[in-house]
Amino acid sequence: MNDIIERDVREMLGRVDVKKAKGKKVLITGANGLIGQYVVAALSLANRDKRLRIRIDTAGKGAPRAVLKGLMRFDKKISYHRVDLAKPFTLGGYDYIFHAAGYAQPARFVSDPAGTMAVNVDASVRLLEGSPHATFVFFSSAEVYGDIPQKLIPVKEDFNGNSPLHNPRSVYAESKRLGEALCAAYAREKKRSVKIMRISAVYGPGLPKDDARVMSDFIWKALRDKEIRLLDGGRAVRTYGYVADVVAMILFAAFNGREMVYNVGGKDQISILDLAKRIAKETSAKFSIPLAASRLSHIGKDPKVVRLDLSRIRKEMKRLSFTPFKQGLRRTILWSTSTR
Repeated sequence: MNDIIERDVREMLGRVDVKKAKGKKVLITGANGLIGQYVVAALSLANRDKRLRIRIDTAGKGAPRAVLKGLMRFDKKISYHRVDLAKPFTLGGYDYIFHAAGYAQPARFVSDPAGTMAVNVDASVRLLEGSPHATFVFFSSAEVYGDIPQKLIPVKEDFNGNSPLHNPRSVYAESKRLGEALCAAYAREKKRSVKIMRISAVYGPGLPKDDARVMSDFIWKALRDKEIRLLDGGRAVRTYGYVADVVAMILFAAFNGREMVYNVGGKDQISILDLAKRIAKETSAKFSIPLAASRLSHIGKDPKVVRLDLSRIRKEMKRLSFTPFKQGLRRTILWSTSTR
């Protein structure tokens, strides 16, 4: 296991009790993704240090990548299913399911609306039906809130969202919303245990090179090209959450949470422009602002300010803490530099 990630995971397990997973069979979809791989790492390390004998199954569309591949070398008991969740599949018999799969990158979900809907909706139904006794953890998104009225920021879980259909990004937001509605229906009608995680702007070690979201895009361009070129003025503001902090919240909610829906994320606000400046400074790279915004369909259509109210998870999770943005960014860049 990578030293940076192992340190993160050890700190995380000091904040979250995962003993309810002892002897259970767990599935993590989207295990190649940033959040999914940290869930796998946490459960694997818990097996080693706490002897919980968790049976860890993972699933992804492609072959195991960087972090997951390393984890599988480290822990031979992790099994991997290469499966396209946008198509019919059979996976069942689990006690816990972390459905982290999905097209979280705007360029991808805008270009493949049918696949986006299938993973968030159709796959959720198959997973719920295939494991009728499982706790189902649905990885939703802050995108479900759309453009948040200023008076409601930071936004609480009871806001129903504002995502107009003419916005190219709405297919992602609405498919996540429909996935949430399915979870709620199964909880209501079939007494299923479900947890819905509304996740916002996660970053950290493990960001893949082909992730087109701004954090990853900026870091890899800074390291490779020594220059960051923004696609617009960078005025949008994001509240970034370090991946270890976010996964700690997700695991807490899955094993100990009392509510069904939780906002999870960070507390450090920064504009896209300032993010580019910070990454450029840390990597000795240049950055530039275009004279005109890009014409790509997803550029400029994102909410101007995204900030979640985390009071629900903070009230329950007494050991919740936040990694300072400067520290988290340096860990992310260090990991990226070591794996170039």
